[in-house]
Amino acid sequence: MKLLSALTVADFKSWADYKKISKYNRSMALKRRIESTTSKTAEMTCLSRACSTLETNYYYKSDDYIAPLLLPISIKALLHIPLVRRLFTKVAAPKGIYEYVIARTKYIDTVFKQALEEQFDQVLIFGAGFDTRALRFQDTMGHIKVFELDVTVTQQAKIGQYQKRHLAIPSSLTFITVDFDKESLPIKLDKAGFCKHLTRISHK
Repeated sequence: MKLLSALTVADFKSWADYKKISKYNRSMALKRRIESTTSKTAEMTCLSRACSTLETNYYYKSDDYIAPLLLPISIKALLHIPLVRRLFTKVAAPKGIYEYVIARTKYIDTVFKQALEEQFDQVLIFGAGFDTRALRFQDTMGHIKVFELDVTVTQQAKIGQYQKRHLAIPSSLTFITVDFDKESLPIKLDKAGFCKHLTRISHK
């Protein structure tokens, strides 16, 4: 960091002050990265879901058949090699993260399908990343509308992949770009047509 490179612990009244500035700089660096590059969390989640479609164990297998389509062709091909998948899920990924992502995906899929059965009016997804539920469940969604919120760069990367893979975006899906630090969420939702008085389900 430029600020910290010009300062030492001796320049602060206490170690706590130094850590506070250090934490601030880390936070600002993360914010700049989020605004300028695609979310790494979203990319890793997509890769994990793609891996899980090849699992034979029911508890590890997800139904996100679109996730593999969003990966580069070379990565998609490598995932069909069992050793490569094992290296990613057991070595490259932090311990437990792969299992967490798949368990979370399967759970939210279940909640999403339940909302469809109960005829909810809207689904709101915060920090949607490469979430594909609006496409995967579009045939059973009926009148339900899906609103996806995310930062511009990640959302545009996702839309770009949909277009590149010739994946039609359903009319029931609305993309909303938002700067979570600067913009009013209620105003953004109102402008996008989200109705807060209707039955809804939200997740992030």
